[in-house]
Amino acid sequence: MEYNTQRSDLLLSEYGRGMQQMVDKVVAVEDRELRSKLSMSLMNVMTNLNPTIKDLDNYQQKLWDHLHIMSDFKLDIDGPFPKPIPELIHQKPERIAYNNVRIKFRFYGRNLQYMVDRATKVENKDIQESFINMIASFMTNSSRNWNNENLTPEVITDHLKILSKDMLHLKSEDLSIHVEKDIKRHTGHFKTNNTSNRNNKFRNNKNRNKGKDTRY
Repeated sequence: MEYNTQRSDLLLSEYGRGMQQMVDKVVAVEDRELRSKLSMSLMNVMTNLNPTIKDLDNYQQKLWDHLHIMSDFKLDIDGPFPKPIPELIHQKPERIAYNNVRIKFRFYGRNLQYMVDRATKVENKDIQESFINMIASFMTNSSRNWNNENLTPEVITDHLKILSKDMLHLKSEDLSIHVEKDIKRHTGHFKTNNTSNRNNKFRNNKNRNKGKDTRY
């Protein structure tokens, strides 16, 4: 008995070993015209094995590329698409560098730092003032919603001064902070739970009294 561990590795395991063996047989055919016809038949088999691939753009070219990959790029045929280049197929994507910029106040998030940096570059004083008030409102409401903390205008001005690297000189009394109204969360959930608890308690009492004479 021959185990799969003793066989050659599958180049594309999603098509199965039977498909890999058929591709190897086609590669060994000496007649180029016959190889091309057999490759077309293999394409039909691959489409039947993976019918959802038709939903993709240029699915036929993808299947022909898969056929060449399974042949280890040894298949020499007259195909409708050019033979893929092995170096491009196995090319690894470039490494994405991490953003190592430190955030002074992590609970505000990185986007706030970008907004503060942009605010320091606004030349129009009226627009800059409106922008800063919007940032201060965002800081206040975010702290209330996510940290359950009410920041005072004095704290907001201190944080803005630090985030702007002392480029925004603000006074707490000059800020116009818009505070959102409190929203009671999951009220419907609690009502449902309370109603459900009352119903369960009623059923338990009813079952407990079942069979008892409650006339007296």
